[in-house]
Amino acid sequence: MQTFKSYILPAICVLLSLSSCNDEPDPTIKPAEERTVLLLTGEGHIYNQAGEKIMELPNCEYASEIISDGDDYFVSGKCTKDRVGYWKNGKWNTLHVDFIEDVEHETQGIGKWDYYIYMLDYPNILKNSGIFPLEDCEDFTAPSKCMSVSEGKCYVVGTDYHLEDGEFNDAVLYYEHKGHYAKEILPKPEGVNAGAFTIFAWNATRTVIGGRVGDEPCLWIDKQLQMLPRTFDVHDESGLGLPVAAISSVTCTKDHIYAAGSENDTEGNEVATLWVDGVPQHLLSGDEGLYWSWITEIISYGDDWYALSIEMVKKSDGDTDVNILVWFNGTIIGRYHGIDIVNIAVL
Repeated sequence: MQTFKSYILPAICVLLSLSSCNDEPDPTIKPAEERTVLLLTGEGHIYNQAGEKIMELPNCEYASEIISDGDDYFVSGKCTKDRVGYWKNGKWNTLHVDFIEDVEHETQGIGKWDYYIYMLDYPNILKNSGIFPLEDCEDFTAPSKCMSVSEGKCYVVGTDYHLEDGEFNDAVLYYEHKGHYAKEILPKPEGVNAGAFTIFAWNATRTVIGGRVGDEPCLWIDKQLQMLPRTFDVHDESGLGLPVAAISSVTCTKDHIYAAGSENDTEGNEVATLWVDGVPQHLLSGDEGLYWSWITEIISYGDDWYALSIEMVKKSDGDTDVNILVWFNGTIIGRYHGIDIVNIAVL
């Protein structure tokens, strides 16, 4: 039986294995002061960095993800007219796919390469108007950051939840293969649950996947498992395999891999944590009364990174306040209240 210890590698191994990530300089990268940060809410409203609403997506029941490509942005979600498609720069685009008209399409995850748009419309991957089924997906559940596309290669991750007694959940990766998406179960030690929650792909064939194995945070780099260290020495005492830490978003630049999520402290509170090349650090505002926090997303733009985090703060009157923060290379560049931000993009 393989143990967790056999999967723990020094941080330098992580860095070396990513040495070719985004090697080529991109002449389209804008200076930081010329970039536009967009904030997407679950109800389909888009805000700018100043917290001003600049767009309400038409016919939007809910929005699931926003991505950027140059000066354009694309949003997946559910259209109130039960059509399958996406929003580009705020305008709805219907995909003319051969589906029954009264099917309720709920696209989750979106990617772009060249003029192709990829989306997960379970149990299929859509590539423009093409339909590619997921194989053996009855037990499959996809997270919010389930998809990544690089050089025309699309990858989807998630978890196979097995309900039979004695069966353990698996982290899975889907990839295009002969007209459908084949499934690969990601490695783990025997006798534990695993889940894949996020993916970043580059150079067509290379991937970094984040999630958890047992109650611990982990990465699969090119499908090889690497456990990540934690700051707090706490463990799940319930016997249910509840996570004490997990990775919710990953990205990388040419020099670094970033894995974002949270870990539990000694009192059981979640603490927003960022692993840089395998080394954990906490990403906290330091506000008085802060007791619960986590990072929901991290994205790269050139050599820079942007993150979205949520903090829960106890006020002096005993009530709880929720702060949503946007970070740039470790500095807070936006604070928001009363806005249900689920995703960010940078143009």
